[in-house]
Amino acid sequence: MVEVLIVVMLLGILAMIVIPRFTDASEQARESALATDLQTLRRQIEIYTSEHNGRGPHIDHNGNLDPVRLVARLTGRTATDGRIDDDGPHGPYIRRWPANPFVPDPIARTVRFGEGPPPRDGTSGWYFDTRSGMLYVNSVEGPG
Repeated sequence: MVEVLIVVMLLGILAMIVIPRFTDASEQARESALATDLQTLRRQIEIYTSEHNGRGPHIDHNGNLDPVRLVARLTGRTATDGRIDDDGPHGPYIRRWPANPFVPDPIARTVRFGEGPPPRDGTSGWYFDTRSGMLYVNSVEGPG
């Protein structure tokens, strides 16, 4: 009986050592995935902008601010003027808008728009600065 008790104690000690390492690995994996998604999105926004004569995906075909269709312009096809067009020569740039793993559903895929730096308050998964055309993470945790 004493031997069984010693084995159980040793297993408990090993579990106390191993479990935190797995927890850290999980957190690092989420951060890495988010950093990769952010880098990919920024790169695709740059490609979109260069193919649309300097207009970002937040600008409509008339040159007006249109952040509502930003995701649609990146996930669908567009004409060179930015008009969403199923037969357009450009896009899609991404298959699906990614979720921010540090923000709960259903807002993990939402994009908040504004001018200036992101609030990093977790009210949306992403933040798009309409002045600079730069995309940011909008969660308290995760890369900037």
